[in-house]
Amino acid sequence: MGENSKASIICPKCRKENNIINEYCVECGSRLKEKNSKLFQIVENLKADLYGSVICIVVFVAFMIFVTYGIISNYGAYGFISILIIWPLTIGFILWTRHYLKGLSKIRRFTITKDYIEIFVPHKPQFHINWTDFNSIEIKRSDSITTVPTGDGIVMGPRFVYFNLIFRGSNLERSYEFESGKDFKVKSRKKILIALEQLAQKQGKTFKAWR
Repeated sequence: MGENSKASIICPKCRKENNIINEYCVECGSRLKEKNSKLFQIVENLKADLYGSVICIVVFVAFMIFVTYGIISNYGAYGFISILIIWPLTIGFILWTRHYLKGLSKIRRFTITKDYIEIFVPHKPQFHINWTDFNSIEIKRSDSITTVPTGDGIVMGPRFVYFNLIFRGSNLERSYEFESGKDFKVKSRKKILIALEQLAQKQGKTFKAWR
């Protein structure tokens, strides 16, 4: 993989330079060349999730405008004191949400062939590993819950679930972490883990699932 990883191929559609191991262009998503027959592949985007989130944000902003109007109507000039606290937090939340939702509408792929595993998620480095490079796969799960400080204490925010795929060989250990529900849909994540387990067994690799 050493020499191949340094070679490149030009996308015939957008002329973007890609790594020679790429099957799809990292810029426009066009197929670069035919490769090995696929044993498993997930190709999807999360446009529906993006649109739903945008609608929620619009409703949230409309609600905050209504709250702002109510505070000023009831408390007059004194109401502006609370506004100076509410709106910076609101704007900060909107900016964070905008960053978090970035790339949801773009295509992401999880491909397994008889020779390699390849993962492409927008805004993340492309991952490629050959079956011959490792002897075992371990899946680790981690959960993260955001907290939002308020005047009444701490409010629990959204819960995020991550899966870390760890590939170990005699002289190698590589990993790839993806977020369930954002990088791949929850249903797709389940299919990915099942496919990894079944195909690892067929390839004679040790598979350790998360518990």
